[in-house]
Formats: sequence, structure tokens, C-alpha cells
Amino acid sequence: MKTERLTIDPIRETDKADYYHHISHDKKVLETFICRYAESMETFDFSSYPGRQNLFAIRLKETGRLIGIILYSDEREDSCEIGYGLGSSFWGRGYATEAVRCFLEYLFREKGFRTVYASFFTGNEASRRVMEKCGMRFHHVSLRELEYLGKARDLTYYSITRDKALRFCTLRDCPERMEQAARWFHSKWRAPEEAYLACMRAYLSRETEYGWYLCLGGERIVGGLGVIENDFHSRKDLTPNVCAVYTEKDCRRRGIAGRLLNMAVEDLRAKGVSPVYLLTDHTGFYERYGWEFFCMAQGDGDPAPSRMYIHR
Repeated sequence: MKTERLTIDPIRETDKADYYHHISHDKKVLETFICRYAESMETFDFSSYPGRQNLFAIRLKETGRLIGIILYSDEREDSCEIGYGLGSSFWGRGYATEAVRCFLEYLFREKGFRTVYASFFTGNEASRRVMEKCGMRFHHVSLRELEYLGKARDLTYYSITRDKALRFCTLRDCPERMEQAARWFHSKWRAPEEAYLACMRAYLSRETEYGWYLCLGGERIVGGLGVIENDFHSRKDLTPNVCAVYTEKDCRRRGIAGRLLNMAVEDLRAKGVSPVYLLTDHTGFYERYGWEFFCMAQGDGDPAPSRMYIHR
């Protein structure tokens, strides 16, 4: 499993030192993630972790080093529970959210579960935020469920069902969505539905590699964007352009637009298309995902120029 910044794969024998430093010997992690504390590398029993089918390493893609773990357990006919721990030196960078999103997709698509649960020590707001960003919703509180570190602990449970999980795909991955997607983009941007259909047909027939990218929540489209030659502005030399970026209001603040942007840029780069441009009136948003202000450009029929961004 891969994300923009992470790789999620089985635990290896060579992970012992990283597992020790970032999980079993990290007291901040042990305050939020149930694990036996290891006093030293010499006394750390790592032997049971490599080879476990339900336990995975969270690795930085650029280094391959383990920075955390994620697992599923309590398997039933169509449900399971997940748990995750991330070294405290890597907190606050969005890695946990990125890993959990990817892992949920794996459990729903590859393992076939219909419902996934997760819990945290009641009061752990960071874990609550991770779960909510991943689309999980409150399920129940279990009072004094266990004793840990000398205290009786309440657990707050969240859950998500497969029909509510997010799926990111190109239109080529789901060509049956073409007419639904054209209607959806038309409803957001009011450009003619037939214009969207023409671009989508060209992409599906491989007349162009300028694609369409969707985020699906069950049968519903909750986010999307496209890539076209020119997004109706004066700088015809700056091409191709990302266009029609939109996320449904009830699904915002979950990283959907950012993931779609990264997906489009990576897909185009793999096909030898770079840089990519984008015309917008927003400031401070696209910069988060590696876009840079390039110049001002006059949109067709607009009273004032807008900001042109570039992703190199």
C-alpha cells in the first residue's frame, strides 16, 4: 500500500531498532497506544512481530524506515477493528490520517470487510480528529473497559461502513460513472454538460491523457477535478490546466481536494506531462500541495485577472 508520503507493508526482521525507538520505547506513544514498554534493545522481544498477517509497518516512502505501525484485529464475519501507533517525533504532520485512510481502503477493497471500528482512550482529541478526517463517526463509549498503566480506562469507539468510505479513482477506473460525473461537474460549475462529456469521451477513448479524477463516497461523487488544455484564460501557452476542483460541503476538511490534486499531478508526471497549471482566486490553499504562484492571467469574461499557479 502506498500514499503520497508513506508505504504500508509487512513488518521485517530489520525493523527491530525502529520499532523499539518509535513504538515500544516511546513513552508518549504508550500513553495512547496499548503496547508493552521495552526498557532496552537487549530485553526487547521483537520475535512475534515479523510475519504477522494483520500487522503492518508505516514507513516514510523517501527512506523506507518504520515510523509507526497499523493493524486490524477482532475479525468477525464482515467487520474488524483497527489500531495504529506513530512515533511521537512524527506527530502533527498528517501521517496518521494518511495511513488510516489508505488502510481503510485496503480493508474494504482487498479484505472485503463491511464495517471497520476503531477506539481511543476517551479524551484523546488527536485520535478523534484522525478518525473523523478519515470519515469515521462516533459509535459508543465503553466505560472502564480495561486497566492500562495503572488506571481504569474508558474507550470511545468510532466506525465506518464500506458504503461511506471514500474511494479515489480516475474516470478510466470507473467509466460507467461518465454521465453521472458530467452532471455533477455541470451542477457545480454550470459549464455545459455536453462540454464535460466531450472531454471525458476523449479521455476514455485515449485521444488525450488529460484525465478526470473522482472521489466517491459509496454511489455518490463527493469530490472531483479535471485536466484540460486551457481553463478559459488568456495564457494559451500555459498548458495543461487543472480545472473544476470541487468538494461537497459536508465532506470538506478531510483532505479530499489535496489528494485529488496530488493524484492528478502524479498521474500526468508518470505520462511525461509536467508542469501543470491552475487558475484560481484562492490564496493559501494550493501552496499546501506544492503549487507555486506563477503569474496573473485574464479569465475569459472576468472583470479582473486571476492567479495562475504552477506545479513543477
